[in-house]
Amino acid sequence: MVVPDRVPIGQMSVVRIVIKTLPELPHNAQHRCVFGSATPIHANVMKEGLLCTTSPVNERPTIGDGLDHVLVPLSVRNSETNKDFVSRSLAFYDCTWKDSYRMCLVSNWGCHWCI
Repeated sequence: MVVPDRVPIGQMSVVRIVIKTLPELPHNAQHRCVFGSATPIHANVMKEGLLCTTSPVNERPTIGDGLDHVLVPLSVRNSETNKDFVSRSLAFYDCTWKDSYRMCLVSNWGCHWCI
């Protein structure tokens, strides 16, 4: 489980990845979070999983025309073996998205638009 499982596309955040049992790592190895194709980020170990800062805004994928979000795989990687052992989806969303309809909309992401 990833908490939160959605983050504004232009905002940095910290996500918690709940993992009941983390695999043991060799000396000097680290857990890293990988958001899609972004540069791997050091993960901080906590009691029931990991904490990771989201990928830099400039390394995030763009949201397609007419869409309000993009899903990226969030993987946990062993720095020594470079193998991923957990993968979940994280949504980057954009509340500035609008379409050409004249109505009020509420998205799954909590965005409200009246256009």
